[in-house]
Formats: sequence, structure tokens, C-alpha cells
Amino acid sequence: MEQLKKSDFIASFLAIVFAINTTVLANTCTDAVFKEIAYSYMIENSGLQLDSVDSPNFYNQTYTYSNGKVSRSQFFEKESGSTSTMNFYWNKDESALTKQGIEYFMRDSISGDTSFIFENYYVLGVMGHQKTIKVTSQSASVLTKDLDFGQEYFEEIINKGDSVIFNRYSGKDNSAALSNAEIYVSDTENTKCLELNNDGTIANTITYEPKNNGYSLSYSSDGITTILYFSNSKGTISIRKAVKPVKIAPQARYFDLLGRFKFTK
Repeated sequence: MEQLKKSDFIASFLAIVFAINTTVLANTCTDAVFKEIAYSYMIENSGLQLDSVDSPNFYNQTYTYSNGKVSRSQFFEKESGSTSTMNFYWNKDESALTKQGIEYFMRDSISGDTSFIFENYYVLGVMGHQKTIKVTSQSASVLTKDLDFGQEYFEEIINKGDSVIFNRYSGKDNSAALSNAEIYVSDTENTKCLELNNDGTIANTITYEPKNNGYSLSYSSDGITTILYFSNSKGTISIRKAVKPVKIAPQARYFDLLGRFKFTK
């Protein structure tokens, strides 16, 4: 992907925001999108929990929790009919690893208003990547060290109330080259927001809808509509997110914090 100049990105972003006449007030849809992208459901007592991911015709992924933290995820690929299991070990000695399948060794801590998560990702006992995550109520950052390819990349997510900015840099911090930028802005309705490409075209239309025990986020893109269901940690949530029809290998290295496969654009 062609790298973006920061000045061009900022100018484009400001022009887009002005053109669609967004407000300075917090938008329910963009706030929900920030929480989903920034992985705030990984933080204990955040009130959010991921129950399952369903990508029609592609895969289904379910999650099990222990003491408020994800402990296991099962991934079912519909095309091949194969199932794989991912295990998460929190704040334990690495001797807990079985060196079988996909495993995550997790540590977390809190300092002031910031939560820290440290993740080591293993396949058959071999570490594939390390992540350092920082999350606050309005921002998050993720530094990933890809050990297989000897690369680092840094992601930052910022909630500005009526918009969410998600930047990805090809380096260890935001002083590196900007490799990808996603912009989510509020629409004219409090329950709608848009994901915009760098040229201002709409990549996703997102609808927020309150539910009895939480809310849903409905993503519509390229004729595909998928719905993310959220509830508080005492209930269950189902997350379904639009993805491109790609073949996913068990050895894939690009995952988010809950082991969900991420798709680069």
C-alpha cells in the first residue's frame, strides 16, 4: 500500500468532516465503533464482552471467559470444515503453555486511567509476535513486533466524539511512515456513522441500534451486511463483522487482541 503523507491525511480528514457537517457532540455510533476498534472489551470491568464472530460463508468464532477475561476461542472455517482452538493464559508463568496449536500468554496491569496489556502469541510453542497495548477511555495504541518477518508496526485509535481516527504506522511509534488510515465520522443521525477511505468515499455504513441487553453495530459494505452485538459482561454478545472473502491459514500472523483475524486493505 502506498504510504500516506501526514499533512495530506490531515487536510483530507478536515475537508471530509467539514463537507458532511458533523457536530462536535459525542456520537453514539462513533463511540461504539471506538470501543470495538480499541478493544476496550479486553479491559476488566469495561462492561463489554465478545461472545462470537460470525462471517457468513467464511468462518465462525466463539469465546469462553474465566474471571472476566477471555480464556479460549474456537475458530470454525466453513469452507474446509476445520476447527482450531486458541487458548489464552492470563498473568501466569509461561510454563502454562502446552506448545500445542495457537496460544496467547497475556499480562495486564492498570496505572491511573490507563490499562496495559502485554501479549505473546505462539503457534506450536514458537512465538510469532509480541504486542504492547495501552488503552484509555478515549484512545488506545498497539505496538506489534512481528518476529517472523522482523518488522514492527504501531497503531493508534483516537475517539474525538463525532469521529474516530485509526492510524497504522510502519514503525515503532507514530513518528514512522503512515501506512494506513481509517476515518469513522458521524452521519446526520446519532445512530449512524461512516467509515471513509482516504479520498472521502464511503467504505462502510455503520448503524447503531440499542438492544435489551446492549446494542448492535450493523456494517454494510460491498453488498455485505454483518452485525456486531454487544452486551454487558453479565450477558452475552455476538459480533459479526464484514470481511473480504480470503483464505485464512492457521499460521496467519495478523490478529487483534481477541485472536480475531484482521484483514488489511
